[in-house]
Amino acid sequence: MTTPDDAAVVRSLLAGEPGAWDYFVECYAGLVQAAVRRVLLGRGIRPDASDVDDVAENVFVMLLEKDQALLKRFDARFKLAAYLAVIARTSAHRWLRKKKLTVDLPDDVWGDGIPEVSRLTNSEQVTQREVTGAVREVMSSLSEREQAVLRLFYYEDRDYTEIAATLGISVNSVGAALSRARARLHEALKNHEDLSESDFRGV
Repeated sequence: MTTPDDAAVVRSLLAGEPGAWDYFVECYAGLVQAAVRRVLLGRGIRPDASDVDDVAENVFVMLLEKDQALLKRFDARFKLAAYLAVIARTSAHRWLRKKKLTVDLPDDVWGDGIPEVSRLTNSEQVTQREVTGAVREVMSSLSEREQAVLRLFYYEDRDYTEIAATLGISVNSVGAALSRARARLHEALKNHEDLSESDFRGV
């Protein structure tokens, strides 16, 4: 299969040309599934094929929602494959949050996640309160931009395009901003004086 012209593909989709959607899915379904699978594997999950298919299918649904708003936001200066990978990662993160509702931040920050309070012993509840306080303190030490990007993505469930619009940055730079903010939070938690290594592993 020849490499499609990104701008032409998007134009044909927006124009509703016959066969355009089928061609688009044929070209990019594998890429979307691979991006989803990488996110899930990165969280230590061995995804079933049905899970990957469900998340990937949702990516294409997202592209059709709100009068194809995401397709209309595509910037032809960038690769369509990269744009779709960003949307696929967003979809995968949302799926993970729905599967694990008691976790406030992703596993690469929290480890195994914070269990529900009702399942904790008294001493574990005290430890969790200490950890929660430490996290709030560490969050306040991050830059306003870092706090904002973490809050928008993990607490307000915004997608990359919404975050980009809110922060006044390009969609393609949102992923890098999130990675930097997560790395700083992760490092600060490790170095916090009130957290021992065992506390941090269990957060």
